[in-house]
Amino acid sequence: MTSSLEAQLLTDTCGAGPRAVPRLDDGVRLVTFNIRTGGIDTGGDERRRQAQIEFLSDLAPDVLALQELRGWEQGDWRRLWEMANAVGMVPLPPVLSQRGRGNHLALLVRPETVRVQGHDADAGRGSFYHGLGRVRLLLRDELEITALFTHLCFLGGDERLAEARWLTGYGDTYEGDAQRVVLLGDLNTIGVSDREPEWDRIPANLRSRHCQLTLNGKFGATDRRAIQLLSEAGWRDPFNLLCLEPHRTSGYWSPDELLDHRSDFVLVNQHLTKNVTGAVVHDTAQTRGLSDHLPVEVRLSTRPVTR
Repeated sequence: MTSSLEAQLLTDTCGAGPRAVPRLDDGVRLVTFNIRTGGIDTGGDERRRQAQIEFLSDLAPDVLALQELRGWEQGDWRRLWEMANAVGMVPLPPVLSQRGRGNHLALLVRPETVRVQGHDADAGRGSFYHGLGRVRLLLRDELEITALFTHLCFLGGDERLAEARWLTGYGDTYEGDAQRVVLLGDLNTIGVSDREPEWDRIPANLRSRHCQLTLNGKFGATDRRAIQLLSEAGWRDPFNLLCLEPHRTSGYWSPDELLDHRSDFVLVNQHLTKNVTGAVVHDTAQTRGLSDHLPVEVRLSTRPVTR
């Protein structure tokens, strides 16, 4: 497996193959990262959290969605402010996870390139296991978008499907408004067209998170209903748009679940597909030591790009 899958690419068609293009000056970088238990390990060890701060400082995203901020509410959210100050970003009011073991969510923006025009820290009105945030952003004083950030339920496909139904209305035009929307987060599903993992390589008691049951009550293929619903509603995967092979974001950490698969996404809706100019999963020895999930980055141009 390659150590990093990155593209600053555009394609005419997937059959024609990718062609390199210059990095665009009007671009913004959107990153989602599940940092695993707040970056805090057994006995209160926070060395992993400090290493996450160093990595994100070097990465310098314009929009950053974080999941699993467990314990970060302590001390008036001092850990969130430490992160924001170190990476030069501004945090929005966190999304509180009411049922998800304190796995809160947060979105941070870089004030030099992103303006916040509105924010709702409970856009799902308590219907999401971990919560759903919604924010209106102005990118480089030119492109207005809505950003949704979430962490879909890990318990199984039925829960994820119910949560996905809240997101379908953002996939295309709604009430005459050709809305431009991105969705960032740990969606706890593989991609709609990803290769089927060999789930029988992990213990049976963990497969319920990933697999459907067959009619005879046995574990079958991946439960993709949530991501399929989003795709049918107009959401698009930048890796597919750029004709890139989807790269694992999870499955390398726990000895019980050593099975490469995707879980983390930055999706765009129908009206942002022509603004996508790059996608990368940051998969290196360094990032594999930071969390059980890898950071995913998507680059948007503030102007549509001709393919």
